[in-house]
Amino acid sequence: MSETSIKKNFAYKSALTISTYLMSFITFPYVSRVLGVDGIGLVSFVDNTINYFLLFATMGINLIGVREIAAVRNDRDKCNQIFSNILGLNLLFTLATLAIYVVCICFIPQFYQYKEMFYIGASKILFTTFLVEWFFTGLENFRYITIRSLLIKALYVIAVFVWVRSHGDYKLYFTLTVGVVVVNAFINMVYVRNFVKLRFRAMFSLNFIKQNLILGIYSIMTSMYLTFNVMYLGFVSDNTEVGYYTTAFKLYSVILGFFTAFTNVMLPRMSALLADGEQEKFRLLVNKSFSMMSIFSIPLILCSMILAPQIIYVLSGSGYEGAILPMRIIMPAVLFVGIAQVLAVQILMPLKKDKVLLCASVLGAFVSIILNLSLVYFWKSIGSAIVLICAEFVVTSCYIGYLKFKSLIQISFGKLLYGLLFAIPCLLIVVLCDHVISNPFLCVTIALAAMLLYFMIIHKILMKQLRL
Repeated sequence: MSETSIKKNFAYKSALTISTYLMSFITFPYVSRVLGVDGIGLVSFVDNTINYFLLFATMGINLIGVREIAAVRNDRDKCNQIFSNILGLNLLFTLATLAIYVVCICFIPQFYQYKEMFYIGASKILFTTFLVEWFFTGLENFRYITIRSLLIKALYVIAVFVWVRSHGDYKLYFTLTVGVVVVNAFINMVYVRNFVKLRFRAMFSLNFIKQNLILGIYSIMTSMYLTFNVMYLGFVSDNTEVGYYTTAFKLYSVILGFFTAFTNVMLPRMSALLADGEQEKFRLLVNKSFSMMSIFSIPLILCSMILAPQIIYVLSGSGYEGAILPMRIIMPAVLFVGIAQVLAVQILMPLKKDKVLLCASVLGAFVSIILNLSLVYFWKSIGSAIVLICAEFVVTSCYIGYLKFKSLIQISFGKLLYGLLFAIPCLLIVVLCDHVISNPFLCVTIALAAMLLYFMIIHKILMKQLRL
């Protein structure tokens, strides 16, 4: 596979990411106004709680699947074997998780109160097993992933506008959201038969159980300052505070989505390079990734912090002013997570340093638990925002410390200074828009258009310099 294919894969993944958040920006302002802050908070509480159970069902399957399929993608027989091994292991963990999930619905008051929604969410846990996105990512078949997802998401958007019409439609909105997973899983299981044959005997193999447990615990620990934050906030506070936090988290997740898109594209490529002994190419791609992340993340962070009031209003309308400060606290975490994704997904995972990922995530989870117990009850959504940024900082520091100590690969952290320099023109544009334009929609639109133009120019320059 050539360097050109990296650009194509990233283009497909970016198109999917952009469309996902574009559709979110189309539906979220509408839904937040129709359902209200308490309705959005309730759906977020239920969905994030389900996602937390989903972590136990999937464990490290997505990471292992991409890595292992990428290494054997040219061997049909090994592909069949590994696909069956991983799918069977995933199904085993999913069934065990569903059993615990049903018990929790019956005996935990906060779950039983919304039992209908939680039972609907059970299908999300079950059908995620059959998504097998890890398989198509391992094959670097991003074209299929993108086209399929775009079509289903377009239907989802239409359904939301047609059927979600009043405050009481929060169950229907949640059902449509779960339905996206079910439909994707069904299509994937039909299409995957073009590439592999399921071997039922191989499904009962436990070849990857140790890796699955290590990377699964890593994912669960990581979720302590992501998914668990929302669930814990819902327990100690109310749906309104959950609504503030999830609204503040929205833009952060959008920006992070682009970095995730890039690292998801790079993981199978980096694993394949190591399998082929291409150490120099591996090192060069890591440094190129770090340069791109530094130059694009810092301007986005600073500009979004300045325009937080306007962005929150555009996203959700009036009544969400309580999300402004949490958003400003959360946004710097984009830089920490951007660095962490380059170090973890492009270096440590392909090198199979799973224990390092586990240790860092355990430390991050420990910090998250302590701060959740200390801050969230009193500061609510603001406390949750502080928990997120502190935990992400601790995890990123662990990765940097390990790589420096072991001298595994040389990365120039001085590239972060370039990010600050590139941020200056953006900051001038945003500050001008903030002071001159009073209409929030017009302010955000003009600032966004100017920043996109600026980033397109910078992107062209970087592509030549980095030869991507």
